[in-house]
Amino acid sequence: MNESNKIGVYVRVDENNNIIEVNSDIFIPDLTGWIKIDEGVGDKYAHAQSQYFEKPLINDNGNYNYKLVNGKVVEK
Repeated sequence: MNESNKIGVYVRVDENNNIIEVNSDIFIPDLTGWIKIDEGVGDKYAHAQSQYFEKPLINDNGNYNYKLVNGKVVEK
């Protein structure tokens, strides 16, 4: 895998470390406030908003499905 082809996946969290946004570095003009969680190639990384996580960020009850704990994504 060529390093230059890797796409970074970044998240933003709220005050409780719930993941409130996910996106690819190719769509983020300013990375201020974003935390890199992964990188790779393919649609999963390029289209992280819809394809990176198995579940949506927020469930049907309005609760967040993922949290950032010690730099790692944890499903709640």
